[in-house]
Formats: sequence, structure tokens, C-alpha cells
Amino acid sequence: MRHLKIFNVEKLGDILIVTPMGEGSAFRYQDLHLESNVIRQQMMKPENKHLIMNLAQLTYFGSEFIGSLVSMMRETRARGGQARFCNANDQMKQVLQNMSLFKLWPHFDSIEEALENVKETAK
Repeated sequence: MRHLKIFNVEKLGDILIVTPMGEGSAFRYQDLHLESNVIRQQMMKPENKHLIMNLAQLTYFGSEFIGSLVSMMRETRARGGQARFCNANDQMKQVLQNMSLFKLWPHFDSIEEALENVKETAK
């Protein structure tokens, strides 16, 4: 995968771990849209089934950024994969919880917990 400015992407078996880098409100919409599409294209490959959205590097994000994360997670679910959030700070957890996103995609305090949960529920 080419170098992305906004997202760091790691692959662990059939799981992509996507880590947004920096402030989620400071990116240009065009860059966010382009990079989100690159990740969604990766998710369409049969060898990439599940997604973990690691929020450890974010302290804030705007509505466009949330929409981008949600679109990636929806794509994963539409293809029968598991998607999870992890490592959100308290403020971000509250925002995501208020939007009822944790009902669709659970949040875990660590990437290890999220990985374990995906592996268990994907069996």
C-alpha cells in the first residue's frame, strides 16, 4: 500500500489495523476522502476481511472524519467482516457513544483486546 498521510495501515493476517495519525479536524477533506477510498479498496480484497480502528493517536475529530471512519467500518460489515474501535480517549468515547456507534462496533481499551475479540467472534 502506498504511503498515506492521514492513516497508518498495518496488516495482521486477515485483519487491517488502521490508525488515524494527528488531529482529525486538521485534514483537508480531499485528502481524507482519497485516503479513505484507498483503505476501502484494500478492504475489498478477499485477504482483508476484518478492521480494527485504532484511535490511540487522536485527541479530537470532526464530523467529516467520523463519517470517513464509519464508511470504512460499514464496508467491512457489508462484506461479512468484523470491525472494532480501540484506544479512544474519554472525550472520543463519549462522542462515539452518543452517536450510538458502539452498538454497531464495540470499543476496546487496547488493540490486543480488539484483536482477540475479532479472532473469537470470527470463528
